Amino acid sequence: MKKIGHLSRRDAIKAGVGTAITLLTAPSILARSAQAADMKTLTVADVGGPYGLGFGKAFYQPFEKATGIKIINTVLGPDPVPQFQMAVDTKTYLFDVALLNPEHLVRMNKQPKSYLETLDIKVDDPENYVKGSITPQFAGVSIYALALGYRTDTFSASTAPKNWVDFWNVEKFQGRRGLWRSPVCTLELALLADGVSPDKLYPLDVDRAFASLDKIRKHIDVWWTSGAQGSQMLQSGELDLMSIWSTRAQTVIDAGTPASIAWDQGLYNIDGWTIPKGNPKAALANQFIQFCMNAQRQSMYTSDLACGPTNIKAYQYIDAKKAALLPTAPDHIAGLREMDANYWGDNQVALTERFEKWIIG
Repeated sequence: MKKIGHLSRRDAIKAGVGTAITLLTAPSILARSAQAADMKTLTVADVGGPYGLGFGKAFYQPFEKATGIKIINTVLGPDPVPQFQMAVDTKTYLFDVALLNPEHLVRMNKQPKSYLETLDIKVDDPENYVKGSITPQFAGVSIYALALGYRTDTFSASTAPKNWVDFWNVEKFQGRRGLWRSPVCTLELALLADGVSPDKLYPLDVDRAFASLDKIRKHIDVWWTSGAQGSQMLQSGELDLMSIWSTRAQTVIDAGTPASIAWDQGLYNIDGWTIPKGNPKAALANQFIQFCMNAQRQSMYTSDLACGPTNIKAYQYIDAKKAALLPTAPDHIAGLREMDANYWGDNQVALTERFEKWIIG
């Protein structure tokens, strides 16, 4: 059994501990009643879109039914780190649990103060979780990928691009193109297109990556900035081939869009639950996170969210046809490279500045 962290339960029961003397005053009674009522809600922040729908069915609604604790779902910004730090610095906890990835944790753990609670959950079978899914501050629940999405009414099965080398080949694979307006992943794609082996990506050869981007720059019609915008571009047909989050691509494919995903040379990452440091609802937050680690519950979001569960036992409950569409399916994961969280934790700020100057230059 793996024990993650150790959190005293005293804060969770403090509101119920007192003496007859301290309960005699009306203000004290009212204050404690308000606190008790507040503790019956938990605000959980994810990245929106299909995540809210899928996690709602798998985690939020079942947790409410099982515990009576109401889940309030909110959406994080494109970069949740400043939002997370502000919540801790100002003690204005707009969320009690937040969905982050390992790179976000690396960035915050480099700060002089602590921003993340140590989790107090138990995992009986850590060997059944994807490597890197569980750390003292992080409980991974889903795996996503940035892959190559394309329109099947533009490309047939025999003429479709298969990887980023093909994407950069503008003569053979003609069409309107889109890339994410971020150095994260986009620099990796540029290096893969230039012939760098996936196992040799990090540390990134940044100059070579920008030289590769120079070759494709005038052929990029849209630099998309959000997952919602990316999926809309693929769904509407405004773009014929593009980098896109696999979750977003699969959602529009399931809705009937003539599109497909090329998994070769893609990048994957892990989403997991975290708790802001000092959050007064840490005990409830840990209870919710523990609930989400169950394999069968993780399997439930895959009907709406095309992420791979971190608990691989979840595949026992997923239809084989659906499982074949997920990033962690054997045929797909073989062509994917895990993003290096430590690299981006060290370099994201500087490379974002350089990337934006390159975009507008």
